Amino acid sequence: MRPDGVDVAKVRRKAQRKLIRGLKPKDLPADLAAEYERVAWILSEPSVDRLKPRFIDTVMEYCRSTVRLRSLRASMPTLAHEIYRVKSRNGDQVKSHPHVAQVNEEWRKWRSLVAMLGLSPTDERSLLPGQGDLFDENDGYFD
Repeated sequence: MRPDGVDVAKVRRKAQRKLIRGLKPKDLPADLAAEYERVAWILSEPSVDRLKPRFIDTVMEYCRSTVRLRSLRASMPTLAHEIYRVKSRNGDQVKSHPHVAQVNEEWRKWRSLVAMLGLSPTDERSLLPGQGDLFDENDGYFD
């Protein structure tokens, strides 16, 4: 039971804000700080509960990767310039722009971090309690 007049949502938001500020690294650039705030609110939701001190390095890598991926995509050449043709002794060759390779590599890293933090519906399901357990703790077969 809770006393009358207590706004549970307000108390929860206050606790989330305290956790987010307590774990936030110092001296972050503005774009990285904004991304941290965005993802920290998601991860600190009581139903998610994945903003913990032991995960902060992974969260910060996710933020760095997200900021870098946005930056790369914003500066990426237009679709027409994603490939270019080169004449060589082997004939005409079609090559992808080096910028595209950077975007693809950053996306792979970002996707791995999304999976670690359970930020997609599929990854979230795999992090639910009881998922991936080989044996039920209450089995008692070998007791």
